[in-house]
Amino acid sequence: MNPILDDPREIRSRDSQDMLGYLGRFDRQLEQALKIGGQVDLPARPAGVRSVTVSGMGGSAASGDFLQACLGRELKVPLWVNRNYGAPGFTGPRTLSLLCSYSGNTEETVSAFRAAHAAGALIVCISSGGALGRLAREHGHPWARIPGGQPPRSALGFLSFPCLAILSRLSLIPSRGRELAQCLDWVRDRIRAYGPHQPSSGNPAKQAAQALRGRIPFVYGSQDRLELVARRWCGQFAENGKQLACWKAFPEMNHNEVVGWRHPADLLERILPVFLRDTEDHPRIRLRLDWTRKFLSRRSGTTLEYRTEGGSWLDRLLMLILLGDYASVYLGLLNGEDPSPVAAIDELKTELSGTPETG
Repeated sequence: MNPILDDPREIRSRDSQDMLGYLGRFDRQLEQALKIGGQVDLPARPAGVRSVTVSGMGGSAASGDFLQACLGRELKVPLWVNRNYGAPGFTGPRTLSLLCSYSGNTEETVSAFRAAHAAGALIVCISSGGALGRLAREHGHPWARIPGGQPPRSALGFLSFPCLAILSRLSLIPSRGRELAQCLDWVRDRIRAYGPHQPSSGNPAKQAAQALRGRIPFVYGSQDRLELVARRWCGQFAENGKQLACWKAFPEMNHNEVVGWRHPADLLERILPVFLRDTEDHPRIRLRLDWTRKFLSRRSGTTLEYRTEGGSWLDRLLMLILLGDYASVYLGLLNGEDPSPVAAIDELKTELSGTPETG
């Protein structure tokens, strides 16, 4: 028994804004998000859409990462995740521009809206309100209004599942309604497996947090698939765990970073390589992962590996996302931190509030 992670009163005292509660309701979030995506007022099927952009930052941009990982090569036009001010240069009348900001006030995403609108893109906004909702109403663009009141990083379902529904309704991907509905039972199973009432002795998320405590995670996944989950894990470790983490993709990692695992030699054992794997990884990627894990274990002393579980690719993807989300919250508790506050981000926003965004 872990004196912190297995004591409900200790958890409640440290998790003041109930981040674990949001995770425990993720299945209901997905159900509600599917309904929102199915009800938003969309235009008739657009002719000749040649590109899709998803603009957002932080937890909102994770919706674009999720789409890329979930859809893979199923989407027959390029999908670009825009984490910046403005819009990509190719944006035009044949671009579907999905603007994702949980609050609706993310200044980079509001800037992206203005640029996409000026370029004549087909715009759909996803937010709980804010400036993005107001701009959508003013200019007559579709707006998927999602519930507010929680940290954006806990709202991945609200931000990503409406996008999936929208892409399907616009005939840019095949209908996924049945698969999306079927994944809910699996999500509930994972919530039970990783949730706070499951003791550490049988809880992979709590065990991961204990292994990561005091180490710097370097999280690795396959390009265009689990790379995007690795990025999610690192973002959650930073915000929920208040702990530095890095991520990289295979096979690219084997062409540069692997050589750097020599110096500073006295710090390498403070780094913990974490490998994310799927049954459908490319055969050559599997060989690279096997070799690299052995190689890095000689430098760091140990490694961690997590393999996807579940039937469909969506099941397996959500399983690893939930595992990382829960582990990041438990890591924050072990670090003596409240998972929800993000003081550094709030401080920066206060500093920027006195300087108007003009780009």
